[in-house]
Amino acid sequence: MFLGFQQVVAGASVKTVTDLNIPANDTHAEVQADTQTVRYNMNNATDPTQTVGMQFLVTSEPKSFLIEDIRRIRFIRGAGSDGNLNIHYFGGRNI
Repeated sequence: MFLGFQQVVAGASVKTVTDLNIPANDTHAEVQADTQTVRYNMNNATDPTQTVGMQFLVTSEPKSFLIEDIRRIRFIRGAGSDGNLNIHYFGGRNI
């Protein structure tokens, strides 16, 4: 079941779970880069940089994550300008 939508701007400083508005009863989220490549890391200890970390490419399909992973995520813009992340939150069974 769809619970909510959020758009987060990934800028030059690292964003963490405190920047997300995760709805109650959320079990997973779908994330898509909108305007620029965004880098991320989910080990809850190491910040990504503009050159280090997994990438949300603008050309990639949306990625689905368990909410436990979203709670550990840290992200930053890739090289260049700020990028938007579109996030759909879902509750119920995982897809």
